[in-house]
Amino acid sequence: MKDVARLSYFDNGPLLAKEYLEKHGIHLIVVPHLPKTCIDGAAILLPGETPVIGLTLRYDRIDYFWFCLLHELAHVSKHLSASDRLIIDDLDLRGKKVETEDIIEKEADEMALNGLIPKRIWAGNQMSGKAPTAEVYASAEKLKIHPAIIAVRIRFERNNYKLLSRHVGNKQIPKHFADSFIAKAS
Repeated sequence: MKDVARLSYFDNGPLLAKEYLEKHGIHLIVVPHLPKTCIDGAAILLPGETPVIGLTLRYDRIDYFWFCLLHELAHVSKHLSASDRLIIDDLDLRGKKVETEDIIEKEADEMALNGLIPKRIWAGNQMSGKAPTAEVYASAEKLKIHPAIIAVRIRFERNNYKLLSRHVGNKQIPKHFADSFIAKAS
């Protein structure tokens, strides 16, 4: 997961992640937001044990792309099995699912957060209360990850999704997957 997260550092990181996962036998499908749904992503185990990660662009932001990708990757690595071949996520439903699903989702969240920024590194974080832009970008450069990942961590931990909104990479993901969007439309 750490290797995938580090791909975020590059301008074409989402495509590099897709290529990296393909080389490791995991298919990644990214689609536009599915109208009238609240689906963020899914992890699927196909016959033949081929894992597939599907992401929607319900929230078209770089931070959300990387968090959802690692969240679904956590499901692939820990939760998919012959008896549980499909996990569909609406990440806004935290606390509204049955207890077992909450445990699985919390584990996937924690794995995603730690995959993006390891707990031991984040624990030493000296980010000030207001998290100025310069600190976000300096931390991102030091960790060699996209600044939006630092922003999402701060937003998540402070439960304040208005913070750092200019740094989460709005409307940046479709350009990486435009070819697959066109193919699906035709």
